[in-house]
Amino acid sequence: MSKREFYLSNEPLITNLSNNNEDKINIFGVPFDATSTYRIGSRFAPNAIREAFQNIEIYSKRLGKDLEDINIRDLGNLAKVGDINEMNKMVEEVTREIIADGKIPAILGGEHSLTNGSVRAIDNCTLVVFDAHLDCRDEFEGLRLSHATFLKRLYEDGCISNLVHIGSRAATKDEWDFVNKDDITIVDMEKIYDLNTGLKQFKDALSSSNDVYVSIDLDVIDPAFAPGVGNPEANGMSSREILEFIYCLDNFKITGFDIVELIPAYDNGSTSALAARLLSELICIADKR
Repeated sequence: MSKREFYLSNEPLITNLSNNNEDKINIFGVPFDATSTYRIGSRFAPNAIREAFQNIEIYSKRLGKDLEDINIRDLGNLAKVGDINEMNKMVEEVTREIIADGKIPAILGGEHSLTNGSVRAIDNCTLVVFDAHLDCRDEFEGLRLSHATFLKRLYEDGCISNLVHIGSRAATKDEWDFVNKDDITIVDMEKIYDLNTGLKQFKDALSSSNDVYVSIDLDVIDPAFAPGVGNPEANGMSSREILEFIYCLDNFKITGFDIVELIPAYDNGSTSALAARLLSELICIADKR
């Protein structure tokens, strides 16, 4: 029995739109928020994103792609667990199987700590993170591994060859000091104020990248555009700005991606709608590899 068969519910909500029998994009949800510390409820997000996804237009004018031409398989959600190490083990094993089969994992969180599992399934990738927070604390509320520390764990363990972080504006002094390294690129909000400057820094940082994994914490978006997130921070990216960054990825090989930290109970529909659009555009880009 495969890890996918063992760990996943096999209750898909996203209907495959393509007539092509060879699936390329494998979606699965991770209903986990056990280390969340402010707003709780991202465990309900995978199905909320799916519902929004089923109700948006499926043609990308910018990319010239139609989701009807892409075979998408929804594997359902991971079994619900309360232990972060168990969750990360499940995510890593399922992600590894998907990649070994030549597919691209599209993961719907859940809290951001799941990225610790998915990235460990990929050898030396470039990790692109959209997040208001650096998530590089040494520990948080007594935990060495949580939604606030996972990125430091990945870096310390040598799991990423290149880290590009976009939209950061909230962190401790120790975190800002930690990311001051040659192999970490920070495109913070001060750079994004001048969008062309931020986009150039982003593209330059990716210029020598091969395999790229993309992780989007929806709190990177200003609460005016995305109120339904776990740890909202003012002065964030707009919907337009993040999409411009996403479109820059069209020339790179996307090996996987995740969208995390939606809290449906605090949403007015705009956050899930944006998450669905980001999912749609990333699927179109990943399909080009």
